[in-house]
Amino acid sequence: MIPVELEIQSFLAYLDPGLLSFKGIHIACLAGPNGAGKSSLLDAMTWALWGKARSNSPSELIHHGRDRMRVALTFDQEGDRFKVVRQWKAGKRGSSLLEFHGWDSSAQDWNNLSARTMRETQERIDSLLRMDYETFVNSALLVQGRADEFTTKTPGQRKQVLANILGLSQWETFETRAKKRIGEVKAEIQRLDGWLEGIQRELEAQPERTQELTAAEQVAEQAAESLAAAEKQWADLEQARKDMVSVQRQIDELTRRIQGTKRELQESDKERKDLEKRADKTAIEAALGGVREELAKLEPLRLQQEQLHKRRAELSEEASHLRGTNEALGPQTEPLKTRVEILQAADEPVCPTCGQALDEKRRKQLLDELDGEVIGRRKQYVDNRDRIKDLEGQITAVDKEARQLDADLRQQAGLIKRDAGLESALAHADQAAKQSTALGMKIERWRKERETDQSHRTELEAQAEDAERALKTASLTQADLDKLRIEKRLADERVGGARQQMAALQTLQKQREERLQERAQLADDAGLYEELREAFGKRGVPAMIIETVVPELERDANRLLERMTESRLRVSIETQRLTKGGDVREALDISISDKLGTRPYELYSGGEAFRIDFAIRIALSQLLARRAGAQLRSLFIDEGFGTQDARGREYLIDAISSIQEDFDRILVITHIDELKDAFPSRIEVRKTPEGSQFELI
Repeated sequence: MIPVELEIQSFLAYLDPGLLSFKGIHIACLAGPNGAGKSSLLDAMTWALWGKARSNSPSELIHHGRDRMRVALTFDQEGDRFKVVRQWKAGKRGSSLLEFHGWDSSAQDWNNLSARTMRETQERIDSLLRMDYETFVNSALLVQGRADEFTTKTPGQRKQVLANILGLSQWETFETRAKKRIGEVKAEIQRLDGWLEGIQRELEAQPERTQELTAAEQVAEQAAESLAAAEKQWADLEQARKDMVSVQRQIDELTRRIQGTKRELQESDKERKDLEKRADKTAIEAALGGVREELAKLEPLRLQQEQLHKRRAELSEEASHLRGTNEALGPQTEPLKTRVEILQAADEPVCPTCGQALDEKRRKQLLDELDGEVIGRRKQYVDNRDRIKDLEGQITAVDKEARQLDADLRQQAGLIKRDAGLESALAHADQAAKQSTALGMKIERWRKERETDQSHRTELEAQAEDAERALKTASLTQADLDKLRIEKRLADERVGGARQQMAALQTLQKQREERLQERAQLADDAGLYEELREAFGKRGVPAMIIETVVPELERDANRLLERMTESRLRVSIETQRLTKGGDVREALDISISDKLGTRPYELYSGGEAFRIDFAIRIALSQLLARRAGAQLRSLFIDEGFGTQDARGREYLIDAISSIQEDFDRILVITHIDELKDAFPSRIEVRKTPEGSQFELI
């Protein structure tokens, strides 16, 4: 766990100091006067992660006068970033809230990893960190006043802390599972024993079941023989029915074929007569000559028709011309009649139309000329009208004659078509003769086939009558056969039931053998799980693992202790102790030696004791960081420098520098001003009326 950002609200000495970022910090000290709130920052981290601090009561952690506190810790774990937010609200019972989030780099947002309950969410956090609060404060965090937390514990307690650091709790889980499995195996053995007793009672009835099966098989055999005879008789009857149906179908088929052949013969006779007629060349040639004579008679009429059409066109053209002339004469005559009326009414010797001098003689002369012209035009109009009537009469006569010719000539097309048809028929007369001969042969063959089918049908009708008489005289009925089948089925069912009972007994016998083998296997398993339980227990594999890591822990602690004490002090950790009775007992005793010999830990001075505690605690932290069970990459040291002289402080600072590569972030708390400049980064904490504040320097 590497802290990245810490946000505090109303926690201990802090109200709302803002965001504390640890980005870019490798080693830093938290400096400030006593009571300023340096250790409270570490309390805030542990409270956010586990809900625990130096005081586990939220009412003692909340800032005085406030009713709500909140801590949000952002941290990195094994390359991923997470955030834990824990809140507590004061009240009659108090209410808590815990949120767990993971950073999604692709979406650039937080994903909610919280579970349904706070307890389940806390379990997820513990699983991620792979440690609980007690393991943390006994390894990664040297809490103020608790630097000797590991050293002063009893050997058993120290062993448990070391077991937690090494992740040996899984062996307790294995031991619990082994115990549980032992109980399950024993319960299964008891269940099998009870089942085997029941099987034995069932197997004792095997002789009686054998007699029942023999009797049932005899009855079933007799019923089978009776049913087989009846079914054979019934099968013969069924075959007779099928034969009769088959014969009747053949009769029906022959009848249809005979009728079809009859229709074919009738149609073929008609077709052959037609072919014989089409093959008569003499008749065809005679008919062709008659058609051509008729066509020759019609040829002059066609020429006469053309002349009539020409004559009618000439008459129609002349009549149209005369009608156009008469239509023009009327408008031309009206001006002349008007001049006459004007001249007759004029009194002056002047022409009223042209304005020239006009005497009586000239006026009369003009009137005569105009009257003559009017009369001439009227005569021409009458003559034209008479001629038009004459022409219309001629046209009517021509149309009548033309219609008669059209009627006479309409038969010409039919005669031409008839001529072509007769000529084609004459060309195919020989082919028709061949077809007529071939069709005659087919007709003869069909007549023979019809006679054969009629004879076969007569034979089949006789067979059908014989089969029908045999069915009518049969004594076996469907009811008789059904009764025998029921008797056979019931007998078989009794045999089946008896055989099932025997098979069940055989199955029980096999199952008994299998269960006996299973019981033997379970007994072996019980012994194996008992051995595993002992191996998983505290005196088994966990003890062996602790023995393998104790030299490593001892070596790392002495390496630091030598640097801090100029090789004056050494620590020794013993995993076994000889009892007064001479037995060897598992333990985890710590012995301290110097130039004067080995002395109890309690006899060393405060400064020396702290250096011993510090060396062991740093060794534990390094051990925890190297173990795959918990990737601890941060170290927190809360005070302890006050017990050291100037030389001891230098040793401690030098020791801290020597382990900096083992941790990504190291935070050291001190209130000694002369030590501030010994660290590359410093977080200055001070008291203010608005609560404690911090500043990164």
